[in-house]
Amino acid sequence: MNINQLKYIVTIANEQNISKAAEKLYISQPSLSQCIHNIEKELGTKLFDRTKTPLKITYAGEVYIEWAKKVLNSYNEINTKIADISGQTNIRLIIGISSYRSTCILPPVIKEFKKIYSKCHIIIEEHPTPILHNMLDEDKIDLLIDTPHPDTTIYKSIPLINENILLEVPEDWHFKGKEINLSDCADKPFIMLSKEQLLGQISRELCLKNNFEPNIALECHNIETAHAFVSQGLGAAFVPELFVKYRNQKTNFYKIKGFKIDRKFCVIYNKKKYLPKASEDFINILNQFLHIT
Repeated sequence: MNINQLKYIVTIANEQNISKAAEKLYISQPSLSQCIHNIEKELGTKLFDRTKTPLKITYAGEVYIEWAKKVLNSYNEINTKIADISGQTNIRLIIGISSYRSTCILPPVIKEFKKIYSKCHIIIEEHPTPILHNMLDEDKIDLLIDTPHPDTTIYKSIPLINENILLEVPEDWHFKGKEINLSDCADKPFIMLSKEQLLGQISRELCLKNNFEPNIALECHNIETAHAFVSQGLGAAFVPELFVKYRNQKTNFYKIKGFKIDRKFCVIYNKKKYLPKASEDFINILNQFLHIT
């Protein structure tokens, strides 16, 4: 049994389809099928029930795949440690982050990081928080940039800065000062994120605490989309402070009087795994950037 064979089995389990796994592994389907047949023959049992669609993992397969994942994680970790010891910089770093945060902060941070790790292969996974949490659980990302992870047993959340929630309004809406009574907007149209998203939940709760039900003119799943609608004068939207900080737009932003909804902005990683020096350096660069801009 070798590392490649373990990768083959885990990939098939993830894809639940030999053809898709072969495509992902850049090998032919017959070669992959033969490889799995040889492994099952060596073990004396089936790992997959190929009569089912999608492919079904047998009980023996579940036990074997769980072990294979541990071996692959251990293999990757020792390679990373050796790379650190030998000073190698041609490593891979996978960063999970929401799309609006990625656009706002990552370009200058990665530019600085690349001065040290010019050969580092960086992959940016831009998804909503629930998907990113699943990817972190499945070891598909190395660092997650988000609000603190609720599981403090497995994950370490390193706080960077606090992030407030602001109200963004069209350019021709004017209020005195830098703060606004949210109740002054009770008769205005709102652009809301969906109820499934944390910001969407917070936005609705804020309106209710100010004794009005928001007039939701538009609902979407993306902060950039909400911002674009505000820019066209279609309504007001609740946006994170970081989104505002790195943009020069023709809309107005107000703090919400009587409410300071601070959200911790963190870098999260699995504290049971080795944290490479490159990851430590990336976190330091990100922290410096957020505190000097």
